[in-house]
Amino acid sequence: MPPRVVSFFACLALACLTSACTSDSGDGPGRASPAQTAPVAKSVPSAEAGSGAQEPGPGVRPDGTVVTAVGWFEGTLEQALGKAKAEGKLVFVDVGAYWCPPCHELDEKTFVDPSVAQVLAERFVPLHVDAEKDEGPRIVDEYRVLAYPTLLVLEPSGVEKGRMVDFVPPTELTEGLARIAAGGNVLRELEQEAEAKPDDPHLRLRLAHALALAARREEAEAAYDAVLLADPKGEMGLAPKVLYDRATMFRAKLDKDCEGAIRDLTKLQRRYPDAPEAIRAHRRIARCLLTLERPDEAVARVWKMIEADPEDPEMYANVGWFCFRNKVAPGKGLEAVKAGLARAPDRAELHYLAAELHLAAGDRAAALAAIERASAAEPKSHYYRRQVRRFRALAEGAAPAAPAR
Repeated sequence: MPPRVVSFFACLALACLTSACTSDSGDGPGRASPAQTAPVAKSVPSAEAGSGAQEPGPGVRPDGTVVTAVGWFEGTLEQALGKAKAEGKLVFVDVGAYWCPPCHELDEKTFVDPSVAQVLAERFVPLHVDAEKDEGPRIVDEYRVLAYPTLLVLEPSGVEKGRMVDFVPPTELTEGLARIAAGGNVLRELEQEAEAKPDDPHLRLRLAHALALAARREEAEAAYDAVLLADPKGEMGLAPKVLYDRATMFRAKLDKDCEGAIRDLTKLQRRYPDAPEAIRAHRRIARCLLTLERPDEAVARVWKMIEADPEDPEMYANVGWFCFRNKVAPGKGLEAVKAGLARAPDRAELHYLAAELHLAAGDRAAALAAIERASAAEPKSHYYRRQVRRFRALAEGAAPAAPAR
């Protein structure tokens, strides 16, 4: 199946299709299942590394270890954008989750290919983003990532130039990157289109979002104001998006005002309780509460995602991922994951979460049993096979080790 190569103008309306792992959060990072958000294993040292033996080439080792060919940039997105500007390149961002099968397929078939590595090294600053870790949730929100893997191409200003979604074979990836790179200046073209269609609020919203990504705040605010004038009661679904963007991109990111962001997001939820952004806001508020060192309130807040849709197992997974990745309240995380498994007993990602949360709670035997169930649910997964070895070693008394990225 060919990859989906999407222009910036189409990507903002993209929904999760085909075999790509969908995200949950209500809308954009809907998170390939709210809980389904964890990092994709990128580059794992080979067994021979440091032993004096010659380092083998890129590929998948017999034990499942993946050695990448790509020289991934080690740093933040902002640093990658700065490097791209200085070197006259674009930024390539691989947004993935380690529970996501097509993400692993990218690692095991595409990012081990020397031709892919060469193209990325020559024309791009390649950055891997774990959708649930560090700045990952913010990037997923800001770029409205709806499925994993999503491969973003960004201009040095931070504005998206194009994207591909789902597993992409090596040749198709290099061809798709060439087409995206050959496109014009996205923001300039979007401004021209908005000038030609001043009465189109959907286009004005896309322009506002692009201006916000480019840190042109004053112009973005004016464009957002125009959208609110066109949709004052939220009947078009645009007003809640404006409020969400302003709270997350301006108040939380630029102003570093978590208290203000929480107030703004809470107002959004009260005004538009049925909007997808109202569900997403719970996770964003929870992250702000963690920043403010209020972990109990953070867990209680993310739990409200379950209350919003108690029949959706992804909501339970959201809580599990939040507790696991932020190292808070493993008991509450386990409670949520077990409830999710009652609804989706064959979901490997939930069994994996149970393993990590059992481990965090100190029960290595239960952790091993859970990861074995995850591997049984996805027997072709190299990642889960690696994790079975890791948890078995831990059960036998080895020192705890962090999961592979």
